[in-house]
Amino acid sequence: MVDNEVALIKAKKTPQKDVILDPKGFFVIEVHYEEIRVEYYTNVYRNNQIVSGKLEKVFSGVKADALCDTVAKHVSDLMPEHYLYLGRELVMAQHALENKKEYVQDGC
Repeated sequence: MVDNEVALIKAKKTPQKDVILDPKGFFVIEVHYEEIRVEYYTNVYRNNQIVSGKLEKVFSGVKADALCDTVAKHVSDLMPEHYLYLGRELVMAQHALENKKEYVQDGC
């Protein structure tokens, strides 16, 4: 139940054009045969712009929750929105794996 004194905030997806990239790095998620692979890259900058990434860690598993917990433990200090994005994507990857469907990572 919502208290009448507290504002109710309606959920709204952030448009792609308004997404702020994480200055720490990015993830590439793929479904490979019987597992989900998550690659973590730190950003490579040139003239204060992200130009590429350097592979730092690779995670594998079959369950989104386990992958989320493991990534959060081994990749610290990301923007909170980045962890939320990762969680959403990993749930979709797990669904694709379990249903033998193609998974294509969504943009930010």
